[in-house]
Amino acid sequence: MTVRSHRADDVVDEVGVWLAGEFAGRLPASEIDRVVRTTRIDLEESIAPEELGEMLHRLGRARLQRILLLAPAAQLRIPQAR
Repeated sequence: MTVRSHRADDVVDEVGVWLAGEFAGRLPASEIDRVVRTTRIDLEESIAPEELGEMLHRLGRARLQRILLLAPAAQLRIPQAR
């Protein structure tokens, strides 16, 4: 990912796509999107803008992994693909 050439919204979208690909089938897309957007808000004034992509990916991924560990699979209710 190249962060310096993107606006913050583009970075958030790009990270969302990466994490959606990684967690597809294990978490609903809406939950992945919620985590990515919440993580961006948490990071917004805490880091240098050029570091947003990497930090958003790392922290978002860690939060999604924690959700998978703490939530029983039956509660996630991911629709089956046909």
